[in-house]
Amino acid sequence: MTVSDSPGSQLLVAGDLMLADPKTLDAGVSVAEVRDQLANPKVQMVLLAEGRAFRGAVTGLPPDAAPDERALAYVDPEPETIYPHASADEAFERAAASPFRRVIVLDDDQNLLGLLCLNPSRTGFCGVPETAD
Repeated sequence: MTVSDSPGSQLLVAGDLMLADPKTLDAGVSVAEVRDQLANPKVQMVLLAEGRAFRGAVTGLPPDAAPDERALAYVDPEPETIYPHASADEAFERAAASPFRRVIVLDDDQNLLGLLCLNPSRTGFCGVPETAD
């Protein structure tokens, strides 16, 4: 069962389902620092921010990227983002369609609010308990 199948899901929105404090790195970090994070098989993307201001997401680095280069040069050109008031159904559909099972939650000013994260089986959101039928 998915969160979108659970009773009362129509009342849930993306902001209710997101990880509210996702790990971020400063937007000025080096390729080497991001490469270290991405070496962990549990890390699907590295979020770069300046304070709360979202600056980009890195999901991969070219092998020839110099370790001392700024990782900001390698952010994904169009990361998957969603607003916190989007429905639970939309949040689930968009996260399920993402190859990384992640959707970045931003406010109207492009501030990072959280991260939608589907579990590896794509049956529910990370950190949100699944309900029994």
